[in-house]
Amino acid sequence: MSTNEGYSLVHITVDGEYRAPLVASQLFDQAEWQARDRGDAAPVKVEAWILGAMREYTDATAQEKLRSLVERCPHISVRMINGIGRLGYFPMVQLMKIYRRKLGKKPVIYHCRGESAAQWGLKMRDLFPGDKVVLDVRGFWPAEKLYEKGIEYPERATGADRDLYNSLLDHLTRSISKVDGVTTVSDTLRALLIETAGATAECAVVPCCVSAVVAGDKRDKLRESWGVAKDEVVVVYSGTTAAYQHLEDLTIPFMKALMEADSRIRPAFFSSQLDKITVMLQHAGVNMERVLLKKFRQDEVGDALSACDAGILIRKPTLVNRVANPVKIAEYLAAGLPIIIEKGVGGVADEMFGRGILKGVTLTATDANIANQVAETISWLDGDLNSKRSMVQDYVRSVYLWSAAIHVSRELYQRVLKKHS
Repeated sequence: MSTNEGYSLVHITVDGEYRAPLVASQLFDQAEWQARDRGDAAPVKVEAWILGAMREYTDATAQEKLRSLVERCPHISVRMINGIGRLGYFPMVQLMKIYRRKLGKKPVIYHCRGESAAQWGLKMRDLFPGDKVVLDVRGFWPAEKLYEKGIEYPERATGADRDLYNSLLDHLTRSISKVDGVTTVSDTLRALLIETAGATAECAVVPCCVSAVVAGDKRDKLRESWGVAKDEVVVVYSGTTAAYQHLEDLTIPFMKALMEADSRIRPAFFSSQLDKITVMLQHAGVNMERVLLKKFRQDEVGDALSACDAGILIRKPTLVNRVANPVKIAEYLAAGLPIIIEKGVGGVADEMFGRGILKGVTLTATDANIANQVAETISWLDGDLNSKRSMVQDYVRSVYLWSAAIHVSRELYQRVLKKHS
């Protein structure tokens, strides 16, 4: 099939993932940018298919979410396609065939979020042999399932847990062997997929991205309303209290050490779980008068982050955390924030440390010298933060914006289209 004949693109998500804000920003915004950017190798049509259970049609919250996604992504067709599992997913398959035929005779690429979604893409390829399937691996699911059970390192899994890991890895490996192309979120995860799951060197890397940099025009007004002096440095944590975030054992103790070493530093916590964070801070003996605790709507977070001076991301360098690429990194950077980050996590490029975009710390090392790292971090924060903000956002524009990242996907699509079925 000649690539100059064009193609259509269908993003597929399953298992109710469409309800998550993360999927809105990572799947639906990505699809919207593919439709909006009419440059080289752009798809002719772009759709997003939400596959699920029949009850979703009558679920009020599901329909409200669907309406919000349609409003969020005006340049694509967002379709909810549901079926009844015990009836062979009738009428899901029939509806998918109808929608596929409406896309015309040009090949369709099914960009599938995860292994479960890829099974539906493969089913459509069986029905329409000229179509292609791309598997989007957003995390190393075999290890993540163990992580949910408190097993941080897969090599320590035994018995049923080891069987679960092997089963999920086998499913991932078989999925990769069947699809036409693979994309993932970091170089470290790409290397792991090649090493353990049979991915090839053609595996593309598209990190978790955002749609735009934050203008920062509300920065001064917000800082004034928070009572932040001009010479104070706001170091922010934005997120939940989930155990893998290591707030209580790593992040809060380090932020406390920073503020005790330099009175200009103001820790900030943006979260919907401020009650839990307050308890953690009090248990750690943090001076609460110096702490900013804020809760924002999702559409307010970017402006709020831009009023800060640095973000923080401290996690244990477990397998899951080494290969994952949290969207929080892109959100911090888009707001102009350099990031204090545990070395070895986040799937970030080494060049980001050399350019001063990231400040690496090693708080989890057995011989970690916290006092030295506090001093080094304060020295790093003492630089020209205005220049650093500008430099950070320039980097974001080339790597962490969908307007840039979609072209990496398009290059993969072109290679996939040249393959024979």
